[in-house]
Amino acid sequence: MFIDMPPGTGDVPLTVFQSIPVDGIIIVTSPQELVTMIVKKAVNMAKMMNVPILGMVENMSYVQCPHCGDKIELFGESKFAETAAAYGVEPLLRLPLAPDLARLADEGNIEACELDLAPIEKLLGKLIPKKKK
Repeated sequence: MFIDMPPGTGDVPLTVFQSIPVDGIIIVTSPQELVTMIVKKAVNMAKMMNVPILGMVENMSYVQCPHCGDKIELFGESKFAETAAAYGVEPLLRLPLAPDLARLADEGNIEACELDLAPIEKLLGKLIPKKKK
């Protein structure tokens, strides 16, 4: 089971860590400088609660230009690898900001999104143990 929690170290993560057996967490960050402070608190909380950190994902890393395919880092240069290394966490994946995804979700038509989900599928396949037959 996956539990998506709000950012930070407030009551929600604390309650989840205390009341549900958690096999591990994925720290989600974004390129903004201020977010590294929140990441530090989340990493420290997970360590204090003895919750394994499976890795880190950077959300809203870039926007891909629809004309030339270049990656445009709207929030400045990513420090994803450095941030992950600073906290001893494996950097797993950088996800783009996908304007179409939000629009399609608002329209109730998210299945029409053409975002390449292969990196997410690969990540989940790596994190979820295979069932033995």
